[in-house]
Amino acid sequence: MSVDLNFWKYQNGICLDHETVYQKACCDRQEVEGLEALPIEEILQKTAAAFQGWNAPDPCHYESARQGSFQISTTSQTVRFDCYSMELADLKRFSSIMAGFGCPLYDPQQNVRYDKIIAFLIGEAVDYQTEATQELSRLFPRLEVEIRGVSWEEYVQLSKKPGAVLYNALIHRAKTLTKVTSFMQAGNIWTNRPCQCKTALLTDRDTEHRILAELLQKSIQRTANDIFERTCYK
Repeated sequence: MSVDLNFWKYQNGICLDHETVYQKACCDRQEVEGLEALPIEEILQKTAAAFQGWNAPDPCHYESARQGSFQISTTSQTVRFDCYSMELADLKRFSSIMAGFGCPLYDPQQNVRYDKIIAFLIGEAVDYQTEATQELSRLFPRLEVEIRGVSWEEYVQLSKKPGAVLYNALIHRAKTLTKVTSFMQAGNIWTNRPCQCKTALLTDRDTEHRILAELLQKSIQRTANDIFERTCYK
């Protein structure tokens, strides 16, 4: 299997359409206004250090008998890794390397750039905005967390093409069980993790808030772990 992983850095205050930047800057190798110049030689050195056990006939080509191969394409503004038959753990190294240069991963296979989580708190879940923000920020420290309190109908419309990691939380109360469900999506990769308690435990406002906050945090952790296990982000 082959994938290409791409990195660039926007200038302060600039945010462009990621897919367009990918096509123009990473594929067509055009200079794009609004992107920072990158320290390419330093990036190549960091990559060489991270893959020092691999065979490298030149600074842009690496191969391993058992772990696949990759090649590096650069412009003054972008770095692209074309990877062949590599394990997910090795693919994650690129995200870690480039994070040191302020460059989030853009995965064109999923059309997702790992620079933001758009979090929709649906209905009652909006009361747990602080807990959701803290937990998402802790688990994804390099990503901006944008919280939106919405109805289900608004969520359906707003979430159609986010271009970022997508999250939503929903609280469902039934007579015997109350369920807090987290949904997280990165392109076509998604996960859905519910946590529940007996409704009878929600005896007063303070107890209710504490228990539901704990369930929300657990469900966020589980969805995040699923995403970590299935994407090239680290």
